[in-house]
Order: sequence, then C-alpha cells, then structure tokens
Amino acid sequence: MSSVSEPLVSSSRSLSATKRHKSIRKNSRRIYSAYQDHQQGSSDDEDKEDERVDSNDPEEMFQNIQYQKEIIANIRTRPWPMRRKLKVLKQAREIVLKYEGRLTRTRGYQTAGADLLKKLSRVLYNIMVLFIPWEVRIKKIESHFGSGVASYFIFLRWLFGINIVLTIMTGAFIVLPELLAGARFGTTRSKTIPKEHLASAQDLDTIWSLGGYLQYSVLFYGYYGRVRKIGSAGYRLPLAYFLVGMAVFAYSFIILLRKMAKNSRLSLASASDENFTFCWRVFCAWDYLIGNPEAAESKGAAIVNNIREAIVEEQEKKKDTSLAVLISLRILANILVLLSLAGSIYIIYFVVDRSQKLEQEKPELTLWEKNEVSVVVSLITMIAPSAFELVAQLEMYHPRTSLRFQLARVLVLYLGNLYSLIIALLDKVNSMSSAVPVSPGNWSDSSSFLATIAQPEVDSLSTLVSDISVSEHQNSTIATIAMVLDVTNSSRSSGTISNQTALFEKNTRSQQDQCWETYVGQEMLKLSIIDMIFTVASILLIDFIRGLVVRYLSDCCCWDLESKFPEYGEFKIAENVLHLIYNQGMIWMGAFFSPCLPAFNVLKLIGLMYLRSWAVLTCNVPHQQVFRASRSNNFYLAMLLFMLFLCMLPTIFAIVRYRPSQHCGPFSGQEKIYDIISETVASDFPLWFSKVMSYITSPVVVLPALLLLL
Repeated sequence: MSSVSEPLVSSSRSLSATKRHKSIRKNSRRIYSAYQDHQQGSSDDEDKEDERVDSNDPEEMFQNIQYQKEIIANIRTRPWPMRRKLKVLKQAREIVLKYEGRLTRTRGYQTAGADLLKKLSRVLYNIMVLFIPWEVRIKKIESHFGSGVASYFIFLRWLFGINIVLTIMTGAFIVLPELLAGARFGTTRSKTIPKEHLASAQDLDTIWSLGGYLQYSVLFYGYYGRVRKIGSAGYRLPLAYFLVGMAVFAYSFIILLRKMAKNSRLSLASASDENFTFCWRVFCAWDYLIGNPEAAESKGAAIVNNIREAIVEEQEKKKDTSLAVLISLRILANILVLLSLAGSIYIIYFVVDRSQKLEQEKPELTLWEKNEVSVVVSLITMIAPSAFELVAQLEMYHPRTSLRFQLARVLVLYLGNLYSLIIALLDKVNSMSSAVPVSPGNWSDSSSFLATIAQPEVDSLSTLVSDISVSEHQNSTIATIAMVLDVTNSSRSSGTISNQTALFEKNTRSQQDQCWETYVGQEMLKLSIIDMIFTVASILLIDFIRGLVVRYLSDCCCWDLESKFPEYGEFKIAENVLHLIYNQGMIWMGAFFSPCLPAFNVLKLIGLMYLRSWAVLTCNVPHQQVFRASRSNNFYLAMLLFMLFLCMLPTIFAIVRYRPSQHCGPFSGQEKIYDIISETVASDFPLWFSKVMSYITSPVVVLPALLLLL
C-alpha cells in the first residue's frame, strides 16, 4: 500500500511544480506586455506633449512648462529605467529652456544672464589658475609624489611671494630714489673707487669677492648718501632707509602670523575628514570635471597616493614595538646628533679663527683664503642633513614625527652655522667700528707726523706727543699716535724710512675707507651666492648623475641597481624645506646692509623652483612611506617664524650697539643709527609731537607693552 502511495505523491508534487512554473511565466509575460504598453503609451504622451508645447497659446504653454518642471522635480520617484529617466530629464530641461522665455522676456533674459555669468566665472577662475605661478607644475608633482613633496614647492612659492614684496619695498623706497635723485657715481668719497684699487676693480678675483665696482654700487649700504633730503621733492633717504629696514621685519612677522592663523582654521575645519577615511577616498575622490587623459592619469595617481597615505596613518596607529629597545635606540640617535652638531660648530669656529689670523699675517689673500668660510659653511649645510637622516632611521617614529625631528635638528644645525658666522663678523665689526678714523681736517697735521717719522730719536717723538696732546683735534689723533709709534719702532729695525711712510699712508686710508656695514652685506651676499652654487652642483652631480647611472648601467651590473645600491633617490623633504628656511634667514639677516639682497633671492627662488621640480620629476622616485603634509605646514611656518626672530636679533644688536661708519652710508656722522628718528622728530615735527613721542618711548610705557606682548 505504501509502495502504491509513493508514486501518487511524487506525481502530485510534479504537477504542482509545473502549474507554479506556468503561472510565473504568465505573470512575467503580463508584466512585460504591460511595461511595453506603458512605454509605448509614455512615448505617445511625450509626442502629444511636444505637440502641445509647440502650440502658441500662452496658457497652454504655461501649463506644459509647469508640467515639465514637475517631471524634473519628481524624476527620481518614477519607476523607470535609468536610461529613460535621463532621456526624459534632458527633454524636459530643453523644453523649459526653449519655451519659458516666450512667456516673460525679462525672466528669460535673467536666466540667460545667470547662466552666462556662471560660465564667465568658471572661465575667469580657469584663467586665474593659469596666472598662479607654477600651479600646474605643483599639481603634477603632487599627483605623482604625494602632498608631502608638493608642500615643499608650495612653501617655496609662498616665500617667493614674500620676497617679491620685500623687493618692491626696498626698490621703490631706497634703490630707485638713490639712483634717480642721489649723487652720481664718482662725485663723492663713498661712491668713488680708491686709486690704488682702480686697476684691479674689474679682475675676476675682485668681482668674485664682491669688490671693485660692485662694492661701490647700490648693492651695499656704503653707496647711499647721508644728505637728509634729496631731489626737488625733498625725499628723506636716510629716514626711508631706516624705516624700510624695520618694515622688512614687521611685514615678515605679520604675513607669517596671518598664514599660521589661516592654516589653523583650515586644519580645524578639515577635522571631520578623519572619519570614514577610506570611504571618502574610494567613493568620493574622483573629479568628474576632468576632460583630458593626462589630467585623468594625474588624478588617478593622486587618489592612489592618498589611499597609501591613509594606510600608513592606520598602520602607524597600530604599530607595537619593545619599549626598552626603542628608548635605547632613540638615546643613541640623539647622542650621535649632538656629536655631529658640536663637530660642525667647532669646524666653523676653527675656520673663522684661521681666516682672521691669515688676514692679520698676510697682506694679500688667495681666492680660497678669501672664500673658505663660506665654502665650509655651505659644505656642512649640504652634508650634515644626510647624516641626520641616516640617524633618524634608528628611532622608528611615525613619518610625520620623524620629519619634524629631522627639521628641528637641521634647524639647530643651520642656526649654529649662521650664529658662528655672525659672531665672527661682529668681532670684525667691533674692531672696525672701535678704530677712530682720521677726519679730513687732520690731513694737514698728519703731514707733520710723516715729517717726524724720519727722526729715530725717542726725545723728538716724546716732544711730538706732548705737542699733540694740547692740539684742538685731540680725540681724532690718538689712533694716529699709536700708528706713529708702531711705524717708528719698525723703522728702527728696517731702516727704510720711505717704506714706513707708505705703510702709514696705507693704514690711514684703510681706516678712512672702512665701512663695516658694507663688509657685513658683502659676506651675506657672498654666502648666498656660494649656497646657490652648491645647491645646483648637488642636484646635477648627485641626483642627475645617480639617475643616469641607475638607468643606463643597470643591465651591466650583477645586481639590480634600481632596487639596491645606488637606486633612484627620494626627495628629502626635511633637508630641502630647512634649506629654504636657512636661505630666507640669510636674506633677513643681510637685507639691512644689502638692500638688493631680496631681489637676488627672488631670482634664486625662481631658478630653484624650476631646477628642483625638474630633478623631482626626472631623477627621483616617490617615497616608500608617504604621509599627509597638511599637519606639517604650520610646523614649517613655526620654524620660519623662529628663524625670523633669531635672524632679527643680530641686525638689531648691530644697529643699537655699534656706531655707524663715518665716511659711508646714510647714517654717517651720527652716534647711533636710530638717531635719525629723534633727529627727524625734533627738526620736522611740532614740539607737542616730540613730547608725545618722548612719553611713548619712556620705560613707563615700553616695559608694560613688552610684558603685554609676551
């Protein structure tokens, strides 16, 4: 019985399955036919709508336009395929755009004007982007190397803008007035090359040392005249020179602080990007306005780099290392860094001390002896950061944290180099400014000194000293007496009176012609020129030659040159950013003594932008570990602000501490450089203004203001 019932059950199941299958097929045919009827009906409706819209009845046209707007507003809720939705939406927009203007011409003109304005704004924005310096070049670098490498070039472009403003300030208010209304070359003592230097003024050695015609030009402080008012308009050049020198520091401080505040606001506004990082980058990073293949390729590379940056961020959050090993490695790395810093400072001190001794012992220095300090400083600034980068690999920090430590160490190195150099220069300035020059009125008296040099007897010399002590030019002849004593003692040993007379004349002229402000400006400009030469040489000889060797000799070696030594170099962000800060520090430190130094730096930054970008795109490869640089931008600016403050201190100290040169520059004949302010207030302003200024500059006001600023 059971055997009979089993086939009956199975046959009943098969019948029910076939019935269900037939019903599903019938329903699907019904749905498909309904869909086709609906599609045909909708197409017929569209044709009817087009016919209705083509009619000239305003009321019917208005209703049809309102109907099309409803379709545009509710297109998402329609149960249509995406292709049909796009087709209907396109037709509805065309109908509204074509026939809406017939109803109200004013409204049509308004909509057309709004569309035209949007297009014009888009075109103007694209044109403005073309005028942003190096924008396309920087975007290309960012797409292939990440935002960390691009931040260097953005920082360089920002410094270029600052130096453009500084160049306009110094050129418009100092250099051009002196060229247009000042005394011509050769008319005054400070603008005339001495006869003994005229023959060698055009030699290569003299030009390389910034002497000769370059020394007596608008490049340096000593060329500018001391006349209070020049030209028919009565332009106050000495006052403008001092105010512009201070305005350079003030503008740099203001623009730096504004930039840091702006970056802080942007970083707070972009804090929400930390959530769902990978979703934002994978699904929302593409730019649908891209129209050419090159831009699409660059955008794709940029998205890949952004994803790599996000992966590194997540990996660094989960990294776990033995604490004892990590601390010991970091202590060892810091000891090595301190030893390197101490060694570099000692080398610079030794070279500066040696050069000063050579200047005292030898009457004529060779080309190497004149430039060895600048060359050694540039070599240290080029080699030491690479050593710091090797040491930083022991510490195993996050790439951004490692970059900041590297920046701080290289900054300390550069500051040590600059301050070692400036201390040596200030020692030289102290010796130059403390020597009291012989005034022009004493030249008649000095002839009597020369006549008495030939008498070797001590009695005649003592008589001469006693006569001089009661003369009216007592202060200005003390240094001359010391020279006479030295010359007399040396004449006893040599016995050649004519040579001693020539030596005395040379020493007297050197005291008269010395201008310590020009000397400081020459050293800072020379250091900047040598730094530029070493930068170009390092790019060409290290990056470019290394890239050529790896590319063309990889098949000739028994190992892979691209993945092993020497391999393609990576762009060193920390070293190059600090080089920009160091270079800008030299400009700030020497701009007061060499007004054309910012203009030279503009040309230097232009060449550096093109050379660095070319080297990055042709000789370097992307970093193995990439990271976002948005949080490092303010760190760059903070270090630049610190460099500005430390570079301002030596200039302010020299202005306040040392007496200006007596025969050159706009402040000659004054006790201090800043006396030009009090002199101008006393002579050109009413009495009440001078009283107000005396109250403002009193300690009662200055000290609370300083405390408030701190």
